[in-house]
Amino acid sequence: MKRFFLLVFMVSAAGLLPLSAWQKGPSIVFDSISKNFGKVPEGEVIRHVFKFTNKGDATLEIVRVDASCGCTTALLSANKIAPGQSGEIEVKVETKDLSATELNKTISVMSNDPKQPVLTLTITGSVEPEFVLSELSIFFGNVPRGREVSQEIVVTVPPDKSSLLVSAASTDAQVTVKLEPVAGSNGKKYRVIAVQKPDTAEGYHFGTITVKTTSRVKPELKIPVRGMVVKAK
Repeated sequence: MKRFFLLVFMVSAAGLLPLSAWQKGPSIVFDSISKNFGKVPEGEVIRHVFKFTNKGDATLEIVRVDASCGCTTALLSANKIAPGQSGEIEVKVETKDLSATELNKTISVMSNDPKQPVLTLTITGSVEPEFVLSELSIFFGNVPRGREVSQEIVVTVPPDKSSLLVSAASTDAQVTVKLEPVAGSNGKKYRVIAVQKPDTAEGYHFGTITVKTTSRVKPELKIPVRGMVVKAK
C-alpha cells in the first residue's frame, strides 16, 4: 500500500513540475522572438536585444547566427551557455537606402538544441522614406533607331520633410535628363524626365541617373536607366 501511495505521489509531483525541468540536453528559450518598431524614419539605426536562457541540463552551444541581409547585423554575447544561464543577441538594422518601406528582417539562430536546432528571430516595422518615387528605375523598352523617346519619374517629398531636389545628371551618354518641379505642388513634387537620344546606336545601353538633394539622410537618389535600340524598319 505504501509503495502504491509513493508511486502516485511521484507521478502527481512530476505533473506539477514544468516541462523545462525535465528537458534532457540543451534547450534554448527566448524571452521573445520578435520585435515590431512601428514607424521608423529612413536613415535611423534601430537596435534590439533578444535575451535567451538555457533551460536544459547540458551546455548550450550557439553554432551560428545569420542575418537575412547586409543591412542587419547580430552580435552574440557568448557561444556557450551553461544550464540555467542566459545570453543575448544584439541586433542592429540600418534603414538608410532600404528599397522597401515595409521592414521585415530575420535572424537565424543555429544551436545544438536537439528540439529546435534552428530558431528564427524577426524585426518588423514601417520605414518612413525621405523621398517617394513613382518608379525605382527607367526602361525605355525596344525603340527603333532614329526615334526619340522619353520617360519620367515623379519624386514626392513627404509633408513632414523639408528637403529639396537640386539637380539631375545621367552617366549614360545616350540619355539626357532634366529636373522640373510639378506646378502647384509647393516644392513637394518633382519630375525627373529622361530622354533617349534619337541617334543612339543600335544595341543595349544603361547607366544611372543621380539626383542631388539637400537631405542629410539621402543627399543623392540613384535611379537605374536602360534601353534597347533596334534597327529601324
